Amino acid sequence: MLPREFFIEDRLEKYRKISSCNLGESGFKNFKLGEIFNFIELEMDEFKQISLEDSSNRGMEDLRREISSLYGNIDLDEILVTTGTSEALYIFFRSIIKKGDKVGYFSPAFQALYEIPLLCGGILNPVNIFNGKNFEKLFKESDLVILNHPHNPTGITFDDKDWDQINFYAKKYERVILFDEHYRFLDNENGMGRTGYQGKNTFATGSITKSFGTTGLRIGWIVGNKEIISKMRSFKDYLTHTVNPISEFLSLKLLKNKARILPLIISILKENQRYFLENLKSISSIDSMIPPSGGLVAFPKLKDGISSEEYSDNLYGNCDVFVLPGTNFEMEGYIRVGFGETKERFKNGINRWLEWEKYKEI
Repeated sequence: MLPREFFIEDRLEKYRKISSCNLGESGFKNFKLGEIFNFIELEMDEFKQISLEDSSNRGMEDLRREISSLYGNIDLDEILVTTGTSEALYIFFRSIIKKGDKVGYFSPAFQALYEIPLLCGGILNPVNIFNGKNFEKLFKESDLVILNHPHNPTGITFDDKDWDQINFYAKKYERVILFDEHYRFLDNENGMGRTGYQGKNTFATGSITKSFGTTGLRIGWIVGNKEIISKMRSFKDYLTHTVNPISEFLSLKLLKNKARILPLIISILKENQRYFLENLKSISSIDSMIPPSGGLVAFPKLKDGISSEEYSDNLYGNCDVFVLPGTNFEMEGYIRVGFGETKERFKNGINRWLEWEKYKEI
């Protein structure tokens, strides 16, 4: 049995390289290697000393130690470094889910968070996040609870009351919980966002790639129960076995320099969000949008009767602005907008979008 096609990938492959305003991506505009060298103050002589031997299959020890510091200095054996979070998610679901297990998550969602559980024989229990964060339904009716925060594609995050509810229902129902925290570095209100990882029956995935504008490094990780992490490491031997040592080296340097890099990224992100929100009312095809409180994306609702695929196609054809249709997230009537473009390209693209909307109304 194979999973269904990954809905977003066809459009991403088609438009990501050619659009002059790429709002379809869920990551920050990728930096060039020379820019990264400047950020981390890396000299070429040091870079040349990297050995191209296999890394540890758990991940380079120094990198795991740096990741450990993001979770209160947990044991290094609670960490597995993977080729992106996609590998971490795949191995985790394969290791945890038994046929007939109920898998709860807030929808709409990143497809891998429910497609792979479905492939593993899980029964999906989606809870529409636009109807409110019904944590009781999520926990009561699920064996595995997946909490993606900041949420993709909506940009919704959890406040203190939400965390209180999560902790309450986690204790009441004692479910296995996976916190997918890909955008934890971009909590717009609080800087470095809160993790849900608490040991015991909780797990958390993380990555620097999208938040740091380095998707090509393909470095992710998962933290959790030592026994399960050990089993996952063994499973990983059948897949990638180890990750690229150059990617590990650069990821370690980026994490160590996050206090210097992230403020620049967050300032550009906030400026793009501000410009979009200021002009939102002038985009007549959009009915409403929940302003994102974290991450790099939002999920505006289109006015009734507008096909998200047709609108996305026309927006690209007329404005060279690339967004993803809601159908790619199995929720018609919405589009996903990313805020990771450069300020100039973002502003120019939005201006073309506004002009097109005016023209359509004439």
